[in-house]
Amino acid sequence: MTSRVLLVAIPLALGLAWQEASPFAVFLAALVSIVPLVGLIGDSTERLAAKLGPTLGGLLNSTLNNLPELIIGGVALANGLVEVVKASLTGAILANLLLSLGVALIVGGLRHGEQRFDPTRLAVNASMLMICAFCFIVPAMFSIGTPEGTRDLSFEMSFVLIGMYVMNVVVTLVGGGGGTSLPEDQPFDPEHVTTPVWRSLVTLVVSAGTLGLVTEVLCHALEPTARSLGLSNTFSGLVLLGGAGSLGEVLSGIHFARRGKPSLVLAATVGSTIQLVLLVAPLLVFAGQVLGQQMDLAFTPFEVVAIVLATIITRELIIDGKANWFEGFLLLGVYLILAIGFFHLPE
Repeated sequence: MTSRVLLVAIPLALGLAWQEASPFAVFLAALVSIVPLVGLIGDSTERLAAKLGPTLGGLLNSTLNNLPELIIGGVALANGLVEVVKASLTGAILANLLLSLGVALIVGGLRHGEQRFDPTRLAVNASMLMICAFCFIVPAMFSIGTPEGTRDLSFEMSFVLIGMYVMNVVVTLVGGGGGTSLPEDQPFDPEHVTTPVWRSLVTLVVSAGTLGLVTEVLCHALEPTARSLGLSNTFSGLVLLGGAGSLGEVLSGIHFARRGKPSLVLAATVGSTIQLVLLVAPLLVFAGQVLGQQMDLAFTPFEVVAIVLATIITRELIIDGKANWFEGFLLLGVYLILAIGFFHLPE
């Protein structure tokens, strides 16, 4: 309910942009506007999912949780901010694995003590995490020798990633939930089941469209704001856009942690990261082809190192099947260290 109050920032951001106000004021209002819109998208998605049953509903809920990242990335790409798009993807991955999971482990650990994960699902997620890290290493290494060929490489790799995502969905639907697309026993609020489908659909469409409009305003104000604050576009995309797009995962992780559902925490953080790499990243590469932008999967060396480190650290902390609040604190520390590093990274 608190986030709904922030909806007043939407007309404020649009009005400031129309009046050509200070870029910083426009950027701040647009950034705040993203918060309630991400919450509305997540809420309407969950209400739709509740109508479809646990398997299809959980799959829809898990997939559309990454819709804000896709919208933010697509609008930024349409504005030619390719490096910002890559930074926002990196930021979303780091926010999911380090920030969201870290906060969830702290909340769950302080409330319920040591948390234990399902070993079968944990093994699948841990393996997929390493594969996701590998997906960024290959184009980065390839770009060292032939940087002009990374776009074709990324385009071809994107088909493979989409294929892996499709197989993940098939395994989830046919193989009894063995994939990473949804957690077992996905719970839904009884109120969500009684909500009419048309109302959830309207809310989802309007929220997604408004998010695209607000992101358009934000993208125009990003560069002048970053210059005035002495921030690089990479840092702004990584920490601000990436963090705003991952707000749904942060809130979901806290919610499930408070309820003592560690398997759902894993799905909202690690599972969402896997889908971000297998679905959102290749879709943005395809969008780059359509829009004539040089979008590829060849991220900067520091971005690749950050993603790989976050993946390895997260995997090592949860691979034993249990976690506590102190391990969540360590994940938050790693996130802050990487954020500081990106802050001092030259443009």
